Amino acid sequence: MKCQNCGVNYLDEDRECPICGARAGVRGRVGELEKKAAVWRERQLEDSPDYRKPRPRASKAKTGAQKARPSAKPMRDKKPGLSKGKSAVVVAVVVVLLNLLPGIISVVGDIAEHYAGVFDTFVADAGWGAAEPEPDLWDDYEDDTVYYTPGGTYEYDVDNYTYVYVRLHELLGDYAMGTLSDGATVKLWVDEYDNYTLMIEDGTGIYDETGYTWCVYNYPEEELYDDNYPPDQYDSLTLCLTMDNSGYDGAQPERYDGRQEIGADLWLMAYVDRATGLLTLQDVDGTNIFGADTFVSMRALEKG
Repeated sequence: MKCQNCGVNYLDEDRECPICGARAGVRGRVGELEKKAAVWRERQLEDSPDYRKPRPRASKAKTGAQKARPSAKPMRDKKPGLSKGKSAVVVAVVVVLLNLLPGIISVVGDIAEHYAGVFDTFVADAGWGAAEPEPDLWDDYEDDTVYYTPGGTYEYDVDNYTYVYVRLHELLGDYAMGTLSDGATVKLWVDEYDNYTLMIEDGTGIYDETGYTWCVYNYPEEELYDDNYPPDQYDSLTLCLTMDNSGYDGAQPERYDGRQEIGADLWLMAYVDRATGLLTLQDVDGTNIFGADTFVSMRALEKG
């Protein structure tokens, strides 16, 4: 593990750096969290109505297909038209059918109505009703997944570790915003399927990226928190933003250089104030995406 404060490498099981004494942060277990996030993301996307699997390529038409071979025996030419005897028979059959057609239609209608009633009775006796509505996206996970509630308490068991997942949409609503010390604004949209849009207006242009979020609760016993956000007042969360698209409407500043690769993860710590519900993000990796700031407080705004 590499110390986030002084940069020295030390054992993963150590709780703090042997050189400077800084506590191990989220990067101490990032490999484990990345694997867990990937599994969670796959489960979510498989059931998401917006998930689109790659379409199979259309097969190309075969070239040089064999042409149909002409028949060995030529067809004899026949004169068009019917003989007088055959014409008389056809006329007689048509007259009979026209006379019987109303009766046939009536009989068919009675039979259809009868069997429709029999089917309805069968369905009622079997206890079948109308088709049930499709289950909610999260129904499959309710029985075996623990979800975070602000201010909630969770039992820490190192031998039977339980992940407590965070629905970021419920914390932020649809839209939240924070202001950095250099005057830039950070805006974050998260939908109910954990898709996000991050937008930073820095005074010279607007950076925006979209992707998928993953967030998990950190037990106080794990000591994954900053001294400014002690566990007796704040809940600590680990947040990952996996980018799938980004852009800047001008000459992009260096602060966004680390967000160029598709699928790049941005790992953040997030602290929830138990008294106010205010969410604060921490750039634990020093990516400089928040400029000179390490922390940015996000306040939920009206939906939009």
